[in-house]
Amino acid sequence: MIHAEVWQTQDGRRIARFVVRGHAGSGVHGHDLVCAAVSALTINFVNSVETICGAALDHRVKNGFFDIIVTEEPDVQLLARSLKVGLTSLAGDHGQYIEVSLRQTT
Repeated sequence: MIHAEVWQTQDGRRIARFVVRGHAGSGVHGHDLVCAAVSALTINFVNSVETICGAALDHRVKNGFFDIIVTEEPDVQLLARSLKVGLTSLAGDHGQYIEVSLRQTT
């Protein structure tokens, strides 16, 4: 199962971090559509922030692990909200393979 954590401020106005770990197990390795979707969403987020916003994010990406620190710029926050929607929608459709938890920063 994939566990995605969306870290946001207490009022929910700012996303501070995404931590995604695990593998969906919805198909054989290399043909797992849920894993592919999560990878595409998260990698596209980082690439979009760098290309469209001209910002660099502190992030670590390994096999089955993403840790992304999100900056406060409005355009970056908009893209972060889009990633949150994508992950949440995927969990709604494939809840047996991915769960999304909302966490609060201090």
